[in-house]
Amino acid sequence: MRTTRRNFTRWLGMGLLTGLGGVRCGLSGTGGRPVTFQMGLRAALAPGEAHVGHFTTDTGWRVELTAARMLLGPIYLFENPSPLQDSWTGRLWKGAGELLLPTAHAHEEFFSGGRVLGEWDREVVFDLLEDRAGPLVLGKAPGIAGTVRSFSLLLQPASAGVPVEAARLEGHSVLLEGRASREGQAVAFRAGLDFPPPLELQRVEFVPSEVELDDEGLFLVEPRPHVWFSGTHFDRLEVPQGGGPVAVPPESQVHRALSINLRRHTAFTSAWEPAAP
Repeated sequence: MRTTRRNFTRWLGMGLLTGLGGVRCGLSGTGGRPVTFQMGLRAALAPGEAHVGHFTTDTGWRVELTAARMLLGPIYLFENPSPLQDSWTGRLWKGAGELLLPTAHAHEEFFSGGRVLGEWDREVVFDLLEDRAGPLVLGKAPGIAGTVRSFSLLLQPASAGVPVEAARLEGHSVLLEGRASREGQAVAFRAGLDFPPPLELQRVEFVPSEVELDDEGLFLVEPRPHVWFSGTHFDRLEVPQGGGPVAVPPESQVHRALSINLRRHTAFTSAWEPAAP
């Protein structure tokens, strides 16, 4: 892990990091107390499944991943709900933000996600399938006590990471391997996904959350690999003669679906583990 370039911070706008030390204004008119919390990663299980990386897609393919690694970060936690989620609160906050905080005249310590309640300004290679006793705890992060209603993160190009860690991605931002089967047909696959600049192609924005941020607890970002494979059609891949894994080409339907789904607000979720008493 290392501190990332400040591109994402500049996208949020000058002054967001200052807001962590004490926001001078806000929708409520007051700021919360400073807190220090832990940031962590944990792969999400598909509904009804007991193993990470095992799931059935909406196209009927049974997928079992044998490798799933990605380079992600930084991570920013926001006060406002995601305007992308289908809820009346999300629509209300989106409308209020457009009315009160037009893009050209927004307060320097706000953007459409509202006040930044916490951040982890680093990047990490995360192995979703690694056998570990619990979540991967990244370290302590500064924040402001309050309700996190959305968060955003970056999917980094492999060149951004620490060389030893990035080597595990074999030059990609995300590396996925596994086996998909349906109605007697089986396809072994290997997919490398790349998310180079510009920044707009790396962002995962406005992921819905509902977490009460407080001292010493653990905020967990949870990648959801079963969501990444929505809409995939493995029967459209050309299986090599003699068998063997398919190297999923960038122009294929499966690769395009993965690239799009990984940047949707549904690609990740969050959880909170309070500090032990």
